[in-house]
Amino acid sequence: MSKTSYKALGLMSGTSLDGVDAAVIETDGETVFSFGETYFRPYSKEEQDVLASATQAALTWNFTGAPPNVFAQAEAVIHAAHIEAAQALLSDEIDLIGFHGQTVLHRPPMQGKSGQTLQLGNGQVLADALGIDVVFDFRTADVEAGGQGAPLAPIYHQALLEKSGADLPVAVLNIGGVSNITLVTKGGELLATDCGPGNGPLDSWVQMCGRGTYDKDGALALSGVPDFALIEKWLSSAFFAKPLPKSADRWDFDVLSDLESHTPQNGAATLAAFTAIAIAQSVAYYEQPIDTLIVCGGGRKNTAIMAALCEQNIGKIVSAEQTGWRGDDLEAEAFAYLAVRSTLGLPLSYPGTTGATKPMCGGVQTKA
Repeated sequence: MSKTSYKALGLMSGTSLDGVDAAVIETDGETVFSFGETYFRPYSKEEQDVLASATQAALTWNFTGAPPNVFAQAEAVIHAAHIEAAQALLSDEIDLIGFHGQTVLHRPPMQGKSGQTLQLGNGQVLADALGIDVVFDFRTADVEAGGQGAPLAPIYHQALLEKSGADLPVAVLNIGGVSNITLVTKGGELLATDCGPGNGPLDSWVQMCGRGTYDKDGALALSGVPDFALIEKWLSSAFFAKPLPKSADRWDFDVLSDLESHTPQNGAATLAAFTAIAIAQSVAYYEQPIDTLIVCGGGRKNTAIMAALCEQNIGKIVSAEQTGWRGDDLEAEAFAYLAVRSTLGLPLSYPGTTGATKPMCGGVQTKA
């Protein structure tokens, strides 16, 4: 089907494993015309445990030998949750679904060798259950072409900036499990990269300390003092020496063993500062002035991370909401947008966003 405009439903489940975000937008794959309803379907504790087990098994497996049995169990959880989330927003007007799946392992290219990436979830299962065409597996084509496979939201960020009439240069920062940044230069060039840790290590630390599943409002980190010597050590790891664009796995920043002698508060403060300083390093790499930095993703709600960011002097920092965007739904919207682009054969990634050798289309189309 080829139309002038599509009503697309995007589905996103991040590495924090909190649940499935669903969002509807109307677009022709270039311009975003309107925003529809959104829905969040949380994972239960049992479901989170299965997905966490699949992630741990993936790290051990590392693309070698037969896939772990827990993957099938995890896919059953992923399919059921995504179908429920989609059903909450389904109507006769929906033309297409973009289904990101659940990333359990991401290995970027190394020394001229292509990377590998795995998002669990089969789009055909959703298409059959929902009666609507589904696009999924958005990252593999880029990775097979020598790209990083991430970040993929930059082309959507650019469309949002055009819709907002934003003054260039401007950057969009997403702080999820990993943090990534999109920069649109004064000349309109699109650049992007993963920066380093997002909320991931901080979430793990809070859980390890028995203080809940995440640092709500940054309260724990705000009551501690960062260990800058430790942050300097972490910033000397191989990831930070790589040229941009680069991508990271949520577990590439597994630094918690270094914090064993720290209080919960000081450990949290150190991890929040680590996130902010790693972001500032990526921004500095571009050697481009930035007037405004728009922050989306769960990390924008962490006051400690936002305060640490403000200390980095990287432009005026505003939240997605201050820009008129839906900060919790942006990634789900992005995969709705990418599904339409995939259907129309438009690129999802570019040399400046993933390091692929040319603009790359991607996504696997499944028919209802």
